[in-house]
Amino acid sequence: MMRPLVFTQRYLPQQRVDCSPLVPNALAGKSVREVGALELQCGNRKLLVGELFRLSGEDAQSVVIECEGDKLERIGARMTGGSVRVQGDCGAYAGLQMRGGEIHVAGSTGAFAACQMRGGLLRIDDDAGDFLGAALPGETRGMAGGTVLVKGNVGERCGDRMRRGQILIEGHAGDYCAARMLAGTIAVMGSVGANLGFAMQRGSVLLRAQPLDIPPTFGDCGIHELAFLTLLFRAWSALPSRFAQFAAPARVRRIVGDLANDGKGEILLSTGR
Repeated sequence: MMRPLVFTQRYLPQQRVDCSPLVPNALAGKSVREVGALELQCGNRKLLVGELFRLSGEDAQSVVIECEGDKLERIGARMTGGSVRVQGDCGAYAGLQMRGGEIHVAGSTGAFAACQMRGGLLRIDDDAGDFLGAALPGETRGMAGGTVLVKGNVGERCGDRMRRGQILIEGHAGDYCAARMLAGTIAVMGSVGANLGFAMQRGSVLLRAQPLDIPPTFGDCGIHELAFLTLLFRAWSALPSRFAQFAAPARVRRIVGDLANDGKGEILLSTGR
């Protein structure tokens, strides 16, 4: 049985390192020596993989990155298959434009994790920074597919300009959650911050806890029994998340908006069974 390809960080770099080349689809067919000779961008200079990491194992379809600090950025960027496991925290842009496979971060991620993600699974065992599942600065489309699971809390503007896919948060979400959301699903077990759904056009936000405030540009549509929630929660039952342990609520309060943006998005508040 082949052993995973393990990258063990030798030291903490002073500048941030672009680790996007360290994905299964880019490493396939390369020997350990060839992998060690790859160049990574570190600030304004190039850094050899073998200089920053000690390498072991040989299975490039199962990559393990043992991190120290938060200087390693773009881990799993544009990956199309295989798996990447991060032992520790990582920097910004984890899972950037990811299209397939699985990334499992056994720690926290920086800003813009799952930015413009298209497919696959991103698991975060601790917290995620701002702009989770959002668009790159200057872009108009954010996450457009795949699943993000966060066991901790997330920062501000989670799902900003989100187009498709699902983000499941077991902790709390910061301000402007689902801002400018175009479609997709965000579910939050904990609390959410101010300006929930700002300029939202479509999509669904599922909340187990009553938010501190509902924006005045959202309209209360009353209590509903929504059959699609049963199918949605059934699909979550196989996920490695606390969401898999819950049944769909029998009834939810449906709040629609952002009406100031001619939006048809919805905030669904659980009312119990």
